[in-house]
Amino acid sequence: MSKSNELIASIVVLAYNDKKYLDDCLSSLLDQDLPSDSYEVIYADNASTDGSADYVAEKYPSVKVIRLEKNYGFAEGNNRAAEFAEGKYIGFQNADTIAHRRWLPELLEAIQSEPLVKACHPAGLPLNFGGYNERESHIERGVMCDLTRYGFVDFTENDLNGNKVPTLHVAGGSLIIDSQIFDELKYYFDPTYFIYHEDTDLGLRINNLGYKILYVSSAPCYHQREASRRTDIKRKTLYMAYLVTRNRFITFYKNMGGFEFLMTLPLIFLGSIIKLRTLPMGLFKKLIFAIALIPYTLFSLIMAIIRFPKYSKERSYILTNSKRGKYWLLKELWQRPLPPRTPLADGLTTSMRS
Repeated sequence: MSKSNELIASIVVLAYNDKKYLDDCLSSLLDQDLPSDSYEVIYADNASTDGSADYVAEKYPSVKVIRLEKNYGFAEGNNRAAEFAEGKYIGFQNADTIAHRRWLPELLEAIQSEPLVKACHPAGLPLNFGGYNERESHIERGVMCDLTRYGFVDFTENDLNGNKVPTLHVAGGSLIIDSQIFDELKYYFDPTYFIYHEDTDLGLRINNLGYKILYVSSAPCYHQREASRRTDIKRKTLYMAYLVTRNRFITFYKNMGGFEFLMTLPLIFLGSIIKLRTLPMGLFKKLIFAIALIPYTLFSLIMAIIRFPKYSKERSYILTNSKRGKYWLLKELWQRPLPPRTPLADGLTTSMRS
């Protein structure tokens, strides 16, 4: 699936009933600090019912519109949209994002900085910290997301000073990847996930192949989401939490040897509870949630184990082709402390994929 034409990049925006976000997102992507004929923007519609596809086709004639026949979810929807991409590098961008004018140029510069770099993701910013009108402004602080010791994604506030930091995780809400490694990966996002942790899986598979992922502090990306998380006990919320937890176990099983996974399992299990620190709730409520999460996480683990045989072939391929040493992922996780909470990081906790 390598590209041989003159387009340097294709940016895929996948959406389902997200019409309210599309003007800000698409206009920001079409207004990057690059020649407009050097990259393309693709809008992929997951069978929306709000008229999004027709709206984009009419208002943004330069955007390639892909109409999917049903809602394939985040993973398979992006995979299908990527088949229409003509650029050497493929970006995947959430519809509820606004890209700074330097977003794409800085990501491209980073991914071309050395041969082993095959994916990059930007600094995150909550919209109320900057916003659309600051797309050309100099920004001093942003947020990096990466895996913690306990297997979940957390956020670290840092200076946007041009630093490029190697990461295990690649943020599914905004990333760019070299399409030339597609044949080695076999797919970008695991379609069996539908949603959640498909980006963590992608990041670990890229690392297993011996390539690098870089967080690029000079490529800011704003997110439209609210700063606080929803903590109401609802059927949808519980199901989403279940998918997050189950898919986290599956992801590490896919990308680790058997004994390494067993050694890491207690950390991942604890991660479901420790992650409560990122939720905007009082200490007593967190304690109640923590107690409830123990059987809930155990149930998610059991459901993940039931699905493990489904991933045996993929897991065998990943481990056979891994260029990293034995227990490399466990060693990487163990070195990682929990980052301190900061106001800016709190604003991004619901903005990036986990």
